[in-house]
Amino acid sequence: MLLKQEQVKDPVKLANAIHVTKDEAKQVVFKMETAQPVTTYYVQAPTVEQAAKQTQQDIKREDPSLPKAATEKSDRTAVVANTDEQKVDVYKINLDKPHSILAGVTVMNNGEIYETVGYEDKRFEGLAHFKGSEFKGASALVKVVRW
Repeated sequence: MLLKQEQVKDPVKLANAIHVTKDEAKQVVFKMETAQPVTTYYVQAPTVEQAAKQTQQDIKREDPSLPKAATEKSDRTAVVANTDEQKVDVYKINLDKPHSILAGVTVMNNGEIYETVGYEDKRFEGLAHFKGSEFKGASALVKVVRW
């Protein structure tokens, strides 16, 4: 998506532009203020705004002349015409995904093996243990430390 410089500085405008919550937009604004580009790409255009539009189109087409970082998959890609510095900034935004479905195996000290499925929501994790289709028990975990 093509953004104006003032949109990436205002969490409310950014939230509306990239379809995220205001809290997520605040985090994105904070990260954008300190983020450094991973690569530099030059394009000929009469204005920064036109360069931004061309860059956005090149990203959509996955133009092979673009740096790999510009075409990497992400939840959101923001192309910003930075008129203050006469350049185009490309931000790859990956949003926090607080929900997960889990699958695995539980091995008991008596040698029994159970299929395990679970659900994770940020700090909480619930697991259900099965032997075949027979429910054998459950576990509940809370994340104590994150890094």
